[in-house]
Amino acid sequence: MKEYPHKHFIDPRYPELLHDFGWKNTRKNVLIIHGFNGTYSKTPMTFIRDAYLSRKDYNVFMVDWSVLTRFPCYLSALSNMKKTAQCTAQLYSAITQAGGLAKMTTCVGHSLGAHICGMISNHLTEKQYKIVGEFFLIYRAKFDIILFLQQSY
Repeated sequence: MKEYPHKHFIDPRYPELLHDFGWKNTRKNVLIIHGFNGTYSKTPMTFIRDAYLSRKDYNVFMVDWSVLTRFPCYLSALSNMKKTAQCTAQLYSAITQAGGLAKMTTCVGHSLGAHICGMISNHLTEKQYKIVGEFFLIYRAKFDIILFLQQSY
């Protein structure tokens, strides 16, 4: 894994610390959330992260809820989605409290992470501006068919 010098763990209770970590309110913000049995440091999340970082005009936040979504406990992961959405909404609020704009903030989710992106708005006073959800549907029949769908709201 490629290490980034500006990788920090953010406590959303202290939005004033975002500036100390190199966050700039003039940049766009992206919150990236992995899916079931994923982590922030595995594909496809690393591809998404690196694509945004290569633009150099984004503050990138990786939401790691891997301890709440481990195989084989899919039903537990489903029940942990609400709490993850609540905590991520706190981060979203911290960004806006620190001077970030909702119209410059995007939530990108993969699989269950896409659902969490949608659930975040349930815990915000100001609705999200943009959500991008990605999931893979794998259908095994006579042939392997993989459908990739990217939905933007």
